Amino acid sequence: MNKIIKLSPFFSERIWGGERLKEFGFNIPNNKIGEAWLISTLENGMSYLKKENISFKDYFEANRDKFGLTNNQEFPLLTKIITANDYLSVQVHPNDEYAKTHHNSLGKPESWYVLDCPENAKLIYGHNAKTLKEFENYVSKGEWNKLLKEVEIQKGDFLYVEPGKIHAITPGVIIYELQRSSDITYRLYDYDRVDDKGISRELHIKESLSNVSIPDTKEVIIKNSKDLKFKCDFFSVEKINSISNQKTIWKNFKNNKWFQLTIIKGNCTINNIDFKIGESAICIDNLKQLEILGDAEILISWL
Repeated sequence: MNKIIKLSPFFSERIWGGERLKEFGFNIPNNKIGEAWLISTLENGMSYLKKENISFKDYFEANRDKFGLTNNQEFPLLTKIITANDYLSVQVHPNDEYAKTHHNSLGKPESWYVLDCPENAKLIYGHNAKTLKEFENYVSKGEWNKLLKEVEIQKGDFLYVEPGKIHAITPGVIIYELQRSSDITYRLYDYDRVDDKGISRELHIKESLSNVSIPDTKEVIIKNSKDLKFKCDFFSVEKINSISNQKTIWKNFKNNKWFQLTIIKGNCTINNIDFKIGESAICIDNLKQLEILGDAEILISWL
């Protein structure tokens, strides 16, 4: 099998979903799709190998040696494209210790690369409370405008959302999300919305209060990150810009056994394999470099 393996995404229907994933070439099943889970081994959002009828999880577990991971290690990353047709709930995520104790799961640090957004767009990113008592007071009174912090964003911005950071995506924003392989989310506030049966969506106030960072953590925002390079304790990500009629070489300097990629703009060939916008792949078995031809933007990530 080739060392570059394309994956087919899982499409997640959301109350705030829409049709904008079509802009990335996806044949979505309806007009309520909010997320494409591009690279995932989670049972509730599984990716599949594009050429074989096999789940990525099954392939990973049968080929751990090609990934350099031991028998007790799960696949560590989850990659999505999220298109918000409405406000997402205001959320907070747990760290490893809390997630392991309460859910037997990894924690959920994540990051956002802004693929598109309206003019003068903002994201909810952080809070203004100085103490837990002040935070609880804002929540009990529903004073969300006083509690929640907003930051202005533009296309090409990158934000790191560590565990404990209050956050929410806003209408019209499209992001590429790279995170730990975890689906643990605590809803702090959901704009008093109800589902199609008139039932309010579940909130997780107790869990949110147990995990929110107080005082707030610092902002980690890279503005207009044309040549993005970011590294934290949980993952690394880099943006490659290739130009037509000129070969671009990306080298695996860290000699990682595996890394992954997503085409976020344009079309190209990578090691003589055709790629188009929206497509993702896993690169395995200590692949040394990528040779890219075409006018495209690519996000590459690894541990």
